[in-house]
Amino acid sequence: MHIMESINRRTWSNSWALRDYRRSSGYLNEGERAAFAIAAPQVGKGRILDIGVGGGRTAQLLRDFASDYIGVDYTPEMVELCRKNHPDLRFEHMDARDLSPFRDASFDMVVFSYNGIDSVDASGRLAILREAARVLSSGGAFVFSTFHRGWRGFDHHVDYRRLEWTSNPVRLGLRTLRYVEGRISGTLRQRRLRPLEERDGEHAILLHGAHDFGVMVYATTPPQVQSQLADAGFATPALLLDLEGKPIGATASAEHEYFHVVAHKPGV
Repeated sequence: MHIMESINRRTWSNSWALRDYRRSSGYLNEGERAAFAIAAPQVGKGRILDIGVGGGRTAQLLRDFASDYIGVDYTPEMVELCRKNHPDLRFEHMDARDLSPFRDASFDMVVFSYNGIDSVDASGRLAILREAARVLSSGGAFVFSTFHRGWRGFDHHVDYRRLEWTSNPVRLGLRTLRYVEGRISGTLRQRRLRPLEERDGEHAILLHGAHDFGVMVYATTPPQVQSQLADAGFATPALLLDLEGKPIGATASAEHEYFHVVAHKPGV
């Protein structure tokens, strides 16, 4: 197991991360909304596999497109959270690198939202792409988002921690304490984890500011995404969208933290 995965699993299983995912809802941005709309089954409803479901944010969005919905996550705590949030839907503990419980062509749409595919190393990423292609039916769509290697935030160490205001003095005190704790732990993590970054080659494994610099992510470029998709068996070029839902080509702006991808399995 790559060191990045140990770091990420530890972060996502802690109580603060679970709280954040429990509260999340709706589309992340117009890019995600557009990607889902483009990939949704064109006639009727389809079979949908939702990978890396977290707290179940996408379950609520995708259920209207689905005749059959299954959500999976490799963090047991997230699976339990999803089952509590959406007791009428099916969720399983499963790793996207091995979807062997599902037969070939089992789904019409596969989703891996919020850069979840970037939580594993290069070999794991390629395995996920191959498995997504395998379980998709002919003409089916794979929707995911991925971090942009050239995003300026990776070099400027963007911190996501914010202090949420409330007029309740007790809650404000607790939030202030958590804010200070997060800033301190984030600073310590930067010192400890930044030396583990890998910046050679087209892709990179980099420390990200989310969860108080608690995650390391695989970051890539549009050309590499297209190449990896072709190798995995998808039709190319795939559609790449920025966070506003506008198509992007071979070069993404340094302002683009990540981009959305809609890739189709070739039809018969």
